[in-house]
Amino acid sequence: MKNEKTFWLLALAFIIWQPVIDVLTSASLLLLNISLTVGVIVRVLFMAAIVLMLLWKARQSGLARKYILYLLAVAAVIAINIVLNMNVKDPYYLGSELKFFNKIVYFPILFTGFSVLYLYLKREQVPFKEKTTSYFLYASLIISAVFLVSFVTGTSLSNYSHTKIGFSGWFYAGNEIGAIMAIILPVTALYAIEKTNRVKEWRYWIPFVLLAVSMQFLGTKVGYGGIVVVLLAAFFSMLILYFTKERSEKTRSNMLISLVLIAVLAVTTPVTPVFHNMFAHLSLLNIDFSKEKEKEIDPDTGEELPEDEQEEEEPEITNEQVQNLVFSSREKYLAEMKDQFAEAPVSQKLFGMGFAGNYEEPEPGKTPRMIEMDFFDLFFSLGIVGFLTMMSLPLYYAIRFVIHFVRNIKQTFTPVNIMYGVAFILGIGISATAGHVLTAPAVSIYVAAVMALLMVQEGIIKE
Repeated sequence: MKNEKTFWLLALAFIIWQPVIDVLTSASLLLLNISLTVGVIVRVLFMAAIVLMLLWKARQSGLARKYILYLLAVAAVIAINIVLNMNVKDPYYLGSELKFFNKIVYFPILFTGFSVLYLYLKREQVPFKEKTTSYFLYASLIISAVFLVSFVTGTSLSNYSHTKIGFSGWFYAGNEIGAIMAIILPVTALYAIEKTNRVKEWRYWIPFVLLAVSMQFLGTKVGYGGIVVVLLAAFFSMLILYFTKERSEKTRSNMLISLVLIAVLAVTTPVTPVFHNMFAHLSLLNIDFSKEKEKEIDPDTGEELPEDEQEEEEPEITNEQVQNLVFSSREKYLAEMKDQFAEAPVSQKLFGMGFAGNYEEPEPGKTPRMIEMDFFDLFFSLGIVGFLTMMSLPLYYAIRFVIHFVRNIKQTFTPVNIMYGVAFILGIGISATAGHVLTAPAVSIYVAAVMALLMVQEGIIKE
């Protein structure tokens, strides 16, 4: 195909436009009040284009043929799921089921597509790693600009509706934009590390700082935790490189800058929205650390005991409260779904209960809801056979990459692998605990690109 290179370059550049699409999606929902949003239309068209390109490539590429067979297997288990559940679930909302399946196939389709994309660019000697880093950086700058402008103008959407504080800019889904920012943040750190040769060139860390500040506006544990993880990864990776590979001013400068940023984060934490929200959440759980301690009386004299003789009394926190603090009630929906799965027929155990399990007729204005922990959602929705089918390819490559990385640690321990690796780990970690990653096309495109880049760069995926 004469225009194959143009197609793949445009497909890679699609990353830049993700924040713009998300803002237009918010406008579609809030201003025009239409459910068929710009995001849905554009992302479905992009997914279809990737599938068509894979089909075209399958004529001459063995790898593309394998990917098509894998995608056909995923399509087959979804088709079985739909047919079975139409006869088992009552009520059964076909529209909601199809919408859910459209979301979850996005990651496997884009992962296979980006894998072929990077292989082609690698073969054509196009600097795909540099382009990807630049495109992630541009996306981060657009997100930061949206957050800062919306906050200054007072037009930001609220991320919470009750006692908690948080803003999501002009992005409709706070959980999704939080996950996106956490996945992009390590790549902005990589850009800064690669460009900064001495401390006085700290300006290259500005995109990182802007995105980190925007993540603080969210007021979520995901946003704050992402900043902590990336800064610690940057500092310790530079520290390790300094003492094992490269005792250079570049390494030392990046190590110092990341350490300063860690200190700034620690000092400013008490005034961040997430700090307020943690105490608000504790209050909802009836846990009060500020409550005054009851005075202790000496039984013999009837007088108050001196403070140094009084027992320290800390609030008791139960295991259920800890789980609620971490998972924000997701553990309750998980328990319900486990009960449904245990009572489900064998057919549903094998091929899944579909969207939101065996839901009942919802109240007016409400819809059945997921657990919002992606791996559990995928397992219960697709069943044992469906889940293993969908996860088989990415899991196979992930295991191979870990083995390759450990065996060749002296060569593979590079800033590129570390920061892109952190981006992938954050994506998977958020997917497992807070959801809205593998089940959200707006987020899964970043995870697909990051994973495919690592696999192709290290030769795990090859023709």
